[in-house]
Amino acid sequence: MNGSNKVRVIRNTCRPKDGPVTEWKAKDMEMVEQLENLVRGAVKAAGVVKSFPGIIRVVSHYDADGIASAAIVVKALEREGKEFRLSFVQQLSEDYVAGMAGEDNLLVVFTDLGSGFLDEIDRHLLDEGRKIIILDHHQVQGEITRGREHMPSRSDGSVSNGEAEGAVFHVNPILNGIEDDISGSGVSYLMARALSPVNKDLSELAIIGAIGDSQIGSIGPHWGLLGINKEILKDAEATGKIRLCKGLRLWGRYGRPIHKALQYSMEPYIPEVSGSESGSVQFLRELGIELKGPAGEWRNLASLSEEETRRLATGIIKERIRNGEDNPEWIFGDVYELLDKPGGFRDANEFATVLNACGKSGSAWMGVGICLNDEGYVHDIGRNMTAYRREIGKAVDLVRKHPELVRVTENAAYIMAGERISEHIVSNVASVVEKSCLVPGGDCHRPVFAMARTGDGQVKVSGRVGDLLVKQGLNMKDVMAGAAGELGGQGGGHAGAGGATIPGGSEERFINTVEKLLIASGRAPTGNIKGSDQKIEKALPGIPNDNVENREVESENLEGVAVHAVAERQTRNRVQGETVHAVPEGNGVGVNEKYNQACDVNGKAEAKGTGAEGEGEGREGKDQGREAKGEAGGSPGSQKMERQGLVRYLFS
Repeated sequence: MNGSNKVRVIRNTCRPKDGPVTEWKAKDMEMVEQLENLVRGAVKAAGVVKSFPGIIRVVSHYDADGIASAAIVVKALEREGKEFRLSFVQQLSEDYVAGMAGEDNLLVVFTDLGSGFLDEIDRHLLDEGRKIIILDHHQVQGEITRGREHMPSRSDGSVSNGEAEGAVFHVNPILNGIEDDISGSGVSYLMARALSPVNKDLSELAIIGAIGDSQIGSIGPHWGLLGINKEILKDAEATGKIRLCKGLRLWGRYGRPIHKALQYSMEPYIPEVSGSESGSVQFLRELGIELKGPAGEWRNLASLSEEETRRLATGIIKERIRNGEDNPEWIFGDVYELLDKPGGFRDANEFATVLNACGKSGSAWMGVGICLNDEGYVHDIGRNMTAYRREIGKAVDLVRKHPELVRVTENAAYIMAGERISEHIVSNVASVVEKSCLVPGGDCHRPVFAMARTGDGQVKVSGRVGDLLVKQGLNMKDVMAGAAGELGGQGGGHAGAGGATIPGGSEERFINTVEKLLIASGRAPTGNIKGSDQKIEKALPGIPNDNVENREVESENLEGVAVHAVAERQTRNRVQGETVHAVPEGNGVGVNEKYNQACDVNGKAEAKGTGAEGEGEGREGKDQGREAKGEAGGSPGSQKMERQGLVRYLFS
């Protein structure tokens, strides 16, 4: 990769399909340079892996992003013929890192964690010639100092990409000025991609990890993956593993009945439907959409015909117009279909939920198996998901039935769960309460913070905030990092979702600090925001990711539910643990032009036979060494980059 020359040429000639060259220079070309530097770090880390002869120790986070990261790394290692040991942890601690010092592993790879524990790694793991690779995207804390005279560092005390005298290889986008839009699995994919072009098929897992890490965002009417995630997506599409379509922004295309998908939709908000099972049932009946199929099974979004989908979309937009919602037509977004997964796992959002369930139920290794298409785990996953959903359902019911657990201020809502909710699902509870508008008082737009006691006496905090306040500039990552830092804890995350660990007994101080940060940001909700005064039906307990079989009794009396909705509408204006030694190869899906598809707004695919996309690995380096020349309208090099994506282009 002749990095500097290639980027310099692109800077003078490249532009996006829509937009002047000046915009491309200011924004996109900065990302090109940042990504190139990140790729350089991944290439160095891959070189260490290739030359290492012994057993490689891999430690990863236990959530969806961490499991996807681990699956990427272990598959890449297996293809290199490397032996490895894989473990998952909820979070690193000094004791855990110190314990690793006694292991006979001279190469340790941390995925989706490690950047926040540089001091601990420095103290315990840099003896006896041990090498460390960190593939992470979280905030950097600490510094590598022991015997590192030439260790590059930044003004904030963090280390740079590359090696410290050949000992530490730290690959983190934050160190290159990239704050968002790439996950731990995305960073892991870059290293795997540097190991071999064959690993391009693992880009699918990087997309699943990013979605599981709440990295789907929006710019105006566009809703989907952005930035570097979108570039990695081009690799996944080229391998035929993922099909990108446009569809309704409703969660549960395969795993949730249509009326439940509507009931739980808060973004986009559907007046008289969101939050109300009876309202969603009546809404569908008015549109002439059957809730059940010929065999009496609940229908899902994926089962709708093109005409039914169009009818549903039109109905949602009309309801939003009647209620005076801003941008009522902004109800569509990117849908990521996993073409190599069985039916129930084909939606990337739902697949990410399955990975979260595996990790938080102590079966992260099972998640690695389904990531790599091990069919032996499919049936076990079903039982796992049922238990996971049931536990979340009980926790949400606890919040609903005990409003004294929730403290509501003018700026936010705080769930003080203590030991009554497991630390492993407190993030799920925060998501459900925020998205389902279960905050006492019915304000659907307040940030929600859920706190639970951990096994070691600390407090785990999960925060969620809706798109409305995010678009106004509220960033949960900044709030969590700032509040936890004030208390001697650690925090971070993304614009709409964040997490933190704070000392036990500091909950009140945390709340006070968050309140000050929200007020200082100028983005705290004040009074009722439009939509917050809508009636939200809370009589029926519910959680996202419902198990349809377990919930059938709840929705069986649809006639009574519909009558209730009609009466309502007549009165108002309607409008650690696991170790994996080997993972089987699984069925790979190669490049295939039939997967080069475009989809209409209803998510129905149409083949677009072009010969330009879907080229095989053998063609990747075809333009290597060929200097890009041309006018601003698009040089050969810039066109190739636009078509293939930055990741593939840089690795070529």
